[in-house]
Amino acid sequence: MMMTNLMLRARQGVLAMTFTVAAGLAWAEAPMNKTADGIAMDGFDVVAYSLDGGPAKGTSEHAVQHQGATWLFASAEHADLFRADPAKYAPMYNGWCSYAASEGYGAEVDFVNGWAVIDGALYLNWDKEVRDLFVSEQTKRIPAGQSKWVDLAKGLTDGTAEFYPHSSDPAVGISHPQQLN
Repeated sequence: MMMTNLMLRARQGVLAMTFTVAAGLAWAEAPMNKTADGIAMDGFDVVAYSLDGGPAKGTSEHAVQHQGATWLFASAEHADLFRADPAKYAPMYNGWCSYAASEGYGAEVDFVNGWAVIDGALYLNWDKEVRDLFVSEQTKRIPAGQSKWVDLAKGLTDGTAEFYPHSSDPAVGISHPQQLN
C-alpha cells in the first residue's frame, strides 16, 4: 500500500512536471502582448506590480530583451531583478487577458486597472470589472487558464484563436499603448 502511494505520487509529480514544461514551452512560443514596435506590456514595468503594488511606466534607459520583446523598467534594480528571473515577474499568458485564457480565447488587457498579483504571479485582465471577476473566481479560473493555454497559444500563433482587441469595444475607452492616468 505504501509503495503504491509512493508510485502514485511519483507519477503525479512526473505528470505535473510534464505539464509545466509543456506550458513553459508554449509560453515561450506564443505571441507576447507587445506594441507594433516590440515593447512588451505597453511599456509598463512588470516588477513594479509585485514590488511597488501597482503599475509604473518603464523607460528605455532600463530596457531588457526577453522572448522577442523589449521590456521597460522604472529602475535599474527592477531591470536586474527581471533579468535574473524573468519567469518570476513576466505576466501569465504572455500578457493576454487571464479571464479570456480561462475561457479559451484571447483578449487585450488594461495594464492600469486590470491587474492582480496572486500567489506571486501577475495576472492581467480586460478591465477592472473582469479583473474583479477573475480574482473572485481564481480557484477555478487559474487552473482553467493553465489547461487551455497550450491550445490558445497555438491559436494565437497561427491566427485561429478567437481574439478581442479593445478597439472592438470603443465603450471600454482603452487604447494602446496605454498610459497611467
